[in-house]
Amino acid sequence: MRTTKTDARQTDTAQRIRRVATELFFTNGYPATSVRQIMQACNVTAASLYNHFGSKEDLLHSILMSSLQDSVDSLLGAFASADDNATAQLRALVRAISTFHSERQLEGLVSQTEWRHLPAERAVDVLELQKRIRRLFETCLERGVADGEFSLAVVGADPDITAKSILDLCINAGKWFRTRGRLDASELARQHVELVTQMVGAQPVPVGTKH
Repeated sequence: MRTTKTDARQTDTAQRIRRVATELFFTNGYPATSVRQIMQACNVTAASLYNHFGSKEDLLHSILMSSLQDSVDSLLGAFASADDNATAQLRALVRAISTFHSERQLEGLVSQTEWRHLPAERAVDVLELQKRIRRLFETCLERGVADGEFSLAVVGADPDITAKSILDLCINAGKWFRTRGRLDASELARQHVELVTQMVGAQPVPVGTKH
C-alpha cells in the first residue's frame, strides 16, 4: 500500500525533520536556511525529505500548523477543565499558554515570526489559528468584565489589548526561559498566572490554595 503524504508526515523521520528544521529556522531564520542544511543536519537524502515534505515552504507550513494546533488543543482542554467563571478560566488559559511556550519554546517563537515568509495564501491558515488563540483570551476577558470579575473598564483597558499583552508576556518568555535555569516551567506558569490575575483586577487565589 502506498504511503500518502499525510501519512508520511506522521513518521519518526518526519518528526525529526520538523524538529531539526525548527532549530535551524530559529537560529538562522527561514530565508537563510537551505534545504541542504536541513538534509545534512537530519542525515537524510533529498528523496527522503521530499517524500515527507514537498518543499522548504511546505516544511515551514507544517511546523507552524502543528505547533499552533497543539497550542489551541492545550488551551481548549484547560478551558474545559476550569471552573465555570471567568477568573478560573483565564487562570487556566494563562497556565496552559505559558507552559506550552516554555516547554516548546523554539516552535512557539518560530510560529510567531517565520510565518511572514509564507505566501499570503498559505499564511492564512496560520493567521487563523493565531487569531483563534487570541480570541479565546478575548472572550474570557469580555466575560470577566461583563460579570464584574475584572476591572479592565475602570482603567480603560480594552479586552483585545489586554489579550495581546497577556500573550506577549507568556510567548516572549520563550526568548529567555532556560529549562535548567532557576525556575522550571510550572513555577514560571504560576508566576504568569498571578501576574495576569493582578493585571485584570481579579481576586487573587490565597497562597496555599489548590488552583
